[in-house]
Amino acid sequence: MFLPINLKYLTIIVFSVLLFGCSSGQIETNQNVYSVQDTAYVNGHFFDPKNGFENKVIVVRDGTVFTKTETLPDDFPGKKIDLQGKWGIPGLIDMHTHSFGNFIPYSKNDAPGTQAVSERVLKAGVTGFVDLFGDEQSLIDVRTKQRNGEFLGADIYASLTCFTAPKGHCSEYGIATRTVTSVADAVREMTELAAQEPDVIKIVYQPSDDQPSISKEVFAQLVKTSKQFGIKSIVHIKTWQDIRDAIEVGASAVTHVPRGEIPKDIPALMAKAGVVMIPTLTIHTDFVNFLFDPTVLDAPLTKELVPDALISAYRHADLIAKYKDKQAKFRERNAVTFSSVNAMINAGVRVLVGTDSGNWNTIQGYSVHREMKLLVDAGMSPHQAIASATTYSANFLGIKSGFNEGDKANFVILNASPSKDIMNTQSISHVIKNGNIVVQNSFNDDKS
Repeated sequence: MFLPINLKYLTIIVFSVLLFGCSSGQIETNQNVYSVQDTAYVNGHFFDPKNGFENKVIVVRDGTVFTKTETLPDDFPGKKIDLQGKWGIPGLIDMHTHSFGNFIPYSKNDAPGTQAVSERVLKAGVTGFVDLFGDEQSLIDVRTKQRNGEFLGADIYASLTCFTAPKGHCSEYGIATRTVTSVADAVREMTELAAQEPDVIKIVYQPSDDQPSISKEVFAQLVKTSKQFGIKSIVHIKTWQDIRDAIEVGASAVTHVPRGEIPKDIPALMAKAGVVMIPTLTIHTDFVNFLFDPTVLDAPLTKELVPDALISAYRHADLIAKYKDKQAKFRERNAVTFSSVNAMINAGVRVLVGTDSGNWNTIQGYSVHREMKLLVDAGMSPHQAIASATTYSANFLGIKSGFNEGDKANFVILNASPSKDIMNTQSISHVIKNGNIVVQNSFNDDKS
């Protein structure tokens, strides 16, 4: 015989059971969400390309960002590192370098090779770089070693080689490159290179130069074939017409700023087509600063990155005397270059940080900071310059870099706010690579 059930009490009982079950499950989830292997960075300001610096807690696990949160539970089981109000930015990426080393006027070059450069630039907070032409097989080998964890260094991305015309630019260095003269050459060489998995391709296109250049038809085919393999193209150009042609054939990016005033329609055309600019202001404009602004090479970071011979070479009396009377002319020419970049910035062209390091008036690692400073001089805000050197460059390469869940845990802790002064990116407290502290200047941490 069944007794009548009071539906009101039954509802209360069922609700209580469900509530207790959900609560128990939630408690269990919270207890298991963090691990003793986690590292939490607390009391810091972390960069976001949309919102600027945010007061957040960043939890890192297994080399990636596990979460970005407001607070940690009292029973957080991992390691906590107190940033003491410092500023965190994603790891810097140089989108145009030649990683053999550094050129030194009047002296033997500082040329330790790609592996040593990859290891060295971590001191500057550079956790990745794109080598845009070197010895193809050597770059493949050292990139493989770095990705296999055989040495600790900045992430190596590379075009591996350069597509150019016979006796064209890139061929003068005594390093084998991929020369093409026809559409068939372009398809064959691009197909062969794609098997080596370049991260980008580099094309030299400068038909007005005194060196030979590929034709526009071959240029278009290289871009077309690279797209078929899902590889972005970066084009070395010399004139504004070269940029027009790059837009027309659908290139991903151009590098270098042509001399002379920018045509008024170019910025809007680039922005509409989504063609990225890597201006390399350091190579174009920093020579006069290396020679005549002592503070540039007196920066403490330079002494961490290069031998004294490099710094003293730019202060050689003969070099100073040779260019002393040209200082004003250099600065006038630089002003035109800054104006061109300013027009692109204002038009919404995506501008990325690249230095062309390995050439005159550049220093591997340090020139990334100089490039950000020069971009600010050209009209970027400090936030835009940081994004150009970090998140936006990573996006171009198809990697996740920042402080959001799943991003690579490559970041730099700064002692002072780069929002107030972009030069503060050089005041580095810590560099974190793959979730591990690899550069440490002065810090306190504690285990909770």
